[in-house]
Amino acid sequence: MTNVQTFIVEPGTPELAICARWRANAFSVLQASFEQELRSLELFASDHTHGVALIAKADGEAVGTCLLVESEIEPNHDVSPWLAGLFVVPEHRRKGAGAVLVRAIEDQARQRGFLRLYLYTTEAVGFYAKLGWSVLDRTNWKGLDTALMVCDL
Repeated sequence: MTNVQTFIVEPGTPELAICARWRANAFSVLQASFEQELRSLELFASDHTHGVALIAKADGEAVGTCLLVESEIEPNHDVSPWLAGLFVVPEHRRKGAGAVLVRAIEDQARQRGFLRLYLYTTEAVGFYAKLGWSVLDRTNWKGLDTALMVCDL
């Protein structure tokens, strides 16, 4: 496992642009441009009231990002808060960065007094299940079979 550390995105975080690029490319189904993603991350950086964005670094290099948000984009379920937008660069996958980001988001949710955390995933049910998450429901989102998962904190 790579030595991975997480950092809360703050105003002026140098990796904001790269994280916005990753998000725009990885989550193209959301149809958000790089500029929209950058503005969204800048909002998270300037106000942690409604959520937080994290960056994972390995040996000083940004390798991933993840969000804790109050509401999910176009949710089919009325629950909150959400782990959203987990992304790890391909060359750092299966080395522990994703798990470190998930645990860090869980910690952020606990610190805010939440007892449960939710997420949607189309492809990573097994990954999250290994981290203690459970499938609560299945839904169709934008034509994709999507699992609603929950983690008791």
